Amino acid sequence: MFETALRYLVDSDDGVETILVGGLLTLLAWLLIPAVFVAGYFQRVLARTNADETAPSFDDWADLFAEGLKAIGVTIAYFAVPIVLLTAVLLSLLVVSVETAVVESPAVAEPVTNVGPDPLGVVVVLGGLALASVTALAAWYALPAALARLAVEGRLGAAFEFRKLGSVVTSESYLTGWLVALVVLVVGGALVGGLASIPFVGWAAVPFAAFYLNVVAFALYGRAYREATRAGRRESVEGERQTPA
Repeated sequence: MFETALRYLVDSDDGVETILVGGLLTLLAWLLIPAVFVAGYFQRVLARTNADETAPSFDDWADLFAEGLKAIGVTIAYFAVPIVLLTAVLLSLLVVSVETAVVESPAVAEPVTNVGPDPLGVVVVLGGLALASVTALAAWYALPAALARLAVEGRLGAAFEFRKLGSVVTSESYLTGWLVALVVLVVGGALVGGLASIPFVGWAAVPFAAFYLNVVAFALYGRAYREATRAGRRESVEGERQTPA
């Protein structure tokens, strides 16, 4: 799985051209519109790897943009809960800080004793942080499967069919692919960070290396989704065969 994903772009007919275009779009991602095209390309990677096909090209730009918008929308939706929780925690910390500053201000006529954080407030803040972390991790784990289902089915609602996604994210195949992709992103990210420390040449190579790294990760996600869904179909067929007439 890893070697196939690593060579996914290299083995395609226009791999060099794709890396150049993808790297330039990654470089200009701060303009937002190029980032949408890159997200759309990653969706094509998921669809093509699921179909066991070679790497896609940057063509049919209107469709690429539409697929990228869908993927970004799904990503925002999946991380909405942890973002809301984290925002609530930060706002509560801000309120506590303001209240503490008012209590300790010189305008207070008498000295205030035992001024400190409210134990209940601390519990609420820590609980909110823990819940935000858990939901963020769950979203991070499930999101590639949701994006893969979106790419394969072509329907926005497919990314939110949680019952069908549940059988994928709980499979050993998906867990293995997700973990391998995590290692690739962590190790590759460190290498890209080292590349960024090299003046001029390294700086210029970073967006292209980052694009290639993400393609490898999405190729791993796509193959993991493919293997998980194929395993699910095999189990379903075997169950039907064993069912007595």
